[in-house]
Amino acid sequence: MNNVLKNKGTSLWIIISVLVIAAIVVIVSGRNAVDEKKYQFPLTTEDIEGVLAEQGISMYVEDSSTIDDSINFPDVKNNITTLKNDDNVTFGISSQVRNNHRLLNLIWYLPKTLSSEQVDEFFHNELPKQFDLAGIFYGNKKGLDKELNKLLEYYLDEKNYNNSSYWNKRVGNDHLRVSRNNRTMSTISMMIIPNEIYEDYLSATNELWKENAKAENTKIYEGTIAEMEKTAREDIPGENKSDAVKHFVIKGHLKNIKENKIIPEKLADIESNYLMPNKEKYLSAKLVDDTGSIDVFLQMTSLKPNELSKDRNHDVVILYSNGEPIYVVRSSTLN
Repeated sequence: MNNVLKNKGTSLWIIISVLVIAAIVVIVSGRNAVDEKKYQFPLTTEDIEGVLAEQGISMYVEDSSTIDDSINFPDVKNNITTLKNDDNVTFGISSQVRNNHRLLNLIWYLPKTLSSEQVDEFFHNELPKQFDLAGIFYGNKKGLDKELNKLLEYYLDEKNYNNSSYWNKRVGNDHLRVSRNNRTMSTISMMIIPNEIYEDYLSATNELWKENAKAENTKIYEGTIAEMEKTAREDIPGENKSDAVKHFVIKGHLKNIKENKIIPEKLADIESNYLMPNKEKYLSAKLVDDTGSIDVFLQMTSLKPNELSKDRNHDVVILYSNGEPIYVVRSSTLN
């Protein structure tokens, strides 16, 4: 009998312990549900203003409009909201639904009239809070916060305030693209795109690049690796044209993809209309087609090696350093 009572007592404590753990799980899950509130896309002005107030961000809505071109694009809806602060810093939020997938685009314009103290204030106190908005609105907050904090470490170094830079990261299922352009009006732009429609985005971006190149009378050659290498070697620019570039589209695949710790000085701090300034490691690889192979550098990409090794159309920018061609893959889209 004593053993039975003892066993009943033990079982009772086990049940109580399980119930306590279950209660804790419910409470934690409830907190996570609050923290990871999912906002409907396109975002509403009310949701944006509510989150700004919660985060202590002093900006006011200057304009908000919803683009619903359902006749031409039945699967695309987009809301664009423009905000400003007392220093005339402009903050744009574009929240889009495309084929039932969410896209978020954030962009900041810093006027050239800002003093060094105002720039310091923005980077140290405002930009970190506003970067938090990416994970709050889009979701995937833990992963996005981790990557954006790494990026902030670079920006919060005062000597980098005026540097242009480009970051492209894979965060779980999402592609994070952040760039800083300081050649005209200082801008910081961020885009988050789910993997399901990222290839479509790359193709659309590439077509836009071709249209712009055509408008600027920039020649884009389509050919083989053998033809590209021959052209690059035969038509070397003179000393007064050391920054000249050529553009080729090569159908092929990449192999031996790896990080490259040492890159030519030409690529280290490039300021170009054709390539983004890359503040992290370039990748290196061999570009292969039926006519041969050639060593190339890859602009920062969030595509994985197994994705890059598929047959793709590779946009190759040919730069010259001391008369020698350097081949850089600007982008790669599926055939």
